[in-house]
Amino acid sequence: MFIFLLLLIGVLAWMAVTFRSRRAVKDCRWRENRTLDSAEGRYFICMNCGAETRRRDGTAPEHCLMPGGRG
Repeated sequence: MFIFLLLLIGVLAWMAVTFRSRRAVKDCRWRENRTLDSAEGRYFICMNCGAETRRRDGTAPEHCLMPGGRG
């Protein structure tokens, strides 16, 4: 019983940490549009808030870029 309780507490702690770390991009859905690529980098737009950005490394942003956003 003690091991079960310890395991449950560990799982709940892991879920809380995971939820808090992903909250900054929880609602963001980044889409890549290669037709708008330029020398500045790959073009991405968030389907949720409409934020736009270009990234040289070609990866989608990891944080919300909405003005006054969550991350």
